[in-house]
Amino acid sequence: MKRILAFALTLALVFALCACGAKTSGTATSAAPTDAATTTDTASTENFYTDQIDTSGINVTGKKIVYIAPTLDIEYWQWVEEGVKQACSEYGVSYTTLVSENSAATQAENGETAVTQAVDGVVLSPVSSDSCTTVLDACQDADIPVTIAAIGSTADNYFSFISADDYTSGYDAGVCLCDKALALGGKSIGVLALPMDRSNAQAKMKGLEKACKEKGVTIAQTIQTSTLTVSDATDECNDLLTAHPEITGIYCMYEQAGVAAVDCLETVGLTGKISVVSSDGSPDSISAIRKGTMDGIVVQEAVGQGYYAAIEAFKAMSGLKADAKVIQTPEPLVTKDNIDNADVQKILSLVYPASVGAY
Repeated sequence: MKRILAFALTLALVFALCACGAKTSGTATSAAPTDAATTTDTASTENFYTDQIDTSGINVTGKKIVYIAPTLDIEYWQWVEEGVKQACSEYGVSYTTLVSENSAATQAENGETAVTQAVDGVVLSPVSSDSCTTVLDACQDADIPVTIAAIGSTADNYFSFISADDYTSGYDAGVCLCDKALALGGKSIGVLALPMDRSNAQAKMKGLEKACKEKGVTIAQTIQTSTLTVSDATDECNDLLTAHPEITGIYCMYEQAGVAAVDCLETVGLTGKISVVSSDGSPDSISAIRKGTMDGIVVQEAVGQGYYAAIEAFKAMSGLKADAKVIQTPEPLVTKDNIDNADVQKILSLVYPASVGAY
């Protein structure tokens, strides 16, 4: 089932995309774990999107839920929390946020806290895809429905998962970046990646690899992060440039990496000589798109993921069926050419709150 808006965006954005080619595997150089977390290949599944969700029959006034966040040190998770908050306000539900501090053990404790508090539902953004079991099992034993926002789970005893079209995201970003890299005279790129034990990271990487294979572009190196900070991403970008001065493109799998890459290239005088295509979205990266220091970004609805994960939790709490096991938000490629399109602006409003910056 194909989402109408996604189709319209595809038509609107097709002129920003180009053909693609081959890739050699990169080398992960960070200490982030890389286990074999299971992921669904978006290319081979039927897509169900958030605007197809049926909200009729929800009756949750006076109920309470818990949002379990991996951390709130990163704005992305603050914005997911904002989406949960918006949904709770709209439907008369009280909520509490428990923070896992990027620790699977703390996340398990938060799951037990949710059970002890006898909440009516849980929205979980997991620390990693293989760390969900303790929360899911504890809540299942207590008959508390769990929905998952943003990062997938290797276990499947959840009500629904609000994901993003990560495979298409990685592919579209790869097509754009490969075109830019080739136009700059090179045939290889570098990757600043999320921890690859996350199913969303695996899906993005599969999409990127497909684009590179089609374009005849190689991936010189993939560096995984363990912190998702601009500071560490800056160091990793410098390491990438030192080890591979031949690259003419950098794919940034997360927001902080994109911001760091733009700043790093400016510092070393390589702006315009190496293309940057990033992911997620913030006022900083949107400003970089408008300035032309970032060539593209596949935006991710952080606010939307929290909002719709809460909506699905409300459906479970109301005795309704899930709309789908996996529900996707679109991740359109935003460029300087299409950023002011009405459809793109509408999606940007679900990426981050208007209170934090302009679109």
